Amino acid sequence: MPAEPAVHPEIEQRHNKVRAFLEKQNLGALFAYSPPMEHKWGQTGHVSYLSGWANHDRIVDSAVVIPSQGRPALLVAGLPYMLEQIADVSPLTDLRLVRAVDPQAVAVAPGQGVSGQAAIHDFASETLAILRENGSDGKDVGVVGVENMAMPFYEGLSRGLAGKFKRVADIVAKLRSVKSPFEIARMKGAAHLSDLGFQTMLRMARPGMRGLEVVAEMERVVRREGADHAKYWMASGPPSDWSATRLDIKPHERVLQGGDLMASCSYVVYKGYWCHGHRTGTLQARCPELEALCTIAREAQEAGLEKLKPGEPVGEIARAISRRAAKQGFELLGGRIGHGMGTDYSELPNLAESNESLLESGMTAVIHATFALPGSGKMFVPLGDVCHVTPDGPDFLMEFPRTPFVAG
Repeated sequence: MPAEPAVHPEIEQRHNKVRAFLEKQNLGALFAYSPPMEHKWGQTGHVSYLSGWANHDRIVDSAVVIPSQGRPALLVAGLPYMLEQIADVSPLTDLRLVRAVDPQAVAVAPGQGVSGQAAIHDFASETLAILRENGSDGKDVGVVGVENMAMPFYEGLSRGLAGKFKRVADIVAKLRSVKSPFEIARMKGAAHLSDLGFQTMLRMARPGMRGLEVVAEMERVVRREGADHAKYWMASGPPSDWSATRLDIKPHERVLQGGDLMASCSYVVYKGYWCHGHRTGTLQARCPELEALCTIAREAQEAGLEKLKPGEPVGEIARAISRRAAKQGFELLGGRIGHGMGTDYSELPNLAESNESLLESGMTAVIHATFALPGSGKMFVPLGDVCHVTPDGPDFLMEFPRTPFVAG
């Protein structure tokens, strides 16, 4: 894996950027929430970004409270042992257990005391205490991460903060969209592991194996090398007719045959950062019909990648892909050609045709346009790449070949 800098200075820089936002908005603190588990389309990585406590380590509600002056605090609706684990990965020293909203949560029971902490309060009461401790109790609290709050959590927080509850523009989501060299190093680590899984597929796949056997080995190898999370899906079918293939997110039961069409997709997390790649090919023998389809899709995607540079409207990437694909009778499904990626599977920028916001240097996204095959309308996603936006255009984080593979 590539060497990377220490996490502590990185997180302190993030806190300073949040404080600049608080000063501009005249707020006493920012309350940044994350739910107990990731959600594919939600911004669930706010606590990870501000504390270093990654998504796949958390099983409880949590929030980072950054006061306009004073130490940031991590509020955890969990058990005391979790604070020891957090201390191994986070530079935050103000760690506070709070009362869980969900009665089923793995957390300190109501009324139970905790060594070293006077009492267990709810999220709102502890946030108000932080305001008082830092001389900011006359100011409001900006709240972000609302979109991923369960209704009971939202109701309790808004009721407890009362008039101090202020929903603000999500500064954390905005900051997260532009990656530092530290973050790019971690994303390259995830991309390296994603490539390793595909390389394992090339080596392992043989006629007579079920797809799930190949995928299991791909995931084993990637987890062995240090992935936080590793999942691959597979599609396969008889040669020439992509419309007859079977894509399985669940275990792929189909027995592979020589000459089969194959596709696979990675969902890999390394030290809190994601990679999500798509690759397509065949088993043991090339298929001219598939290669022709992949050439059309790749050329369309490359037309979009030419727009992946600072200052371009985000929507222009999708429009460029759509225009190029239409010339070959391909239709772009859904108007979306991928999504931003980092500490979450999906984050800013939103890669939809309708998005006119401008790309910035340092943004990262997976480009995986979804096409409808002429005649059948079957979904065709032959290629997906995680790209880093640089002043010179896209930097591909994955190194596995983008042309159709031949496995076995």
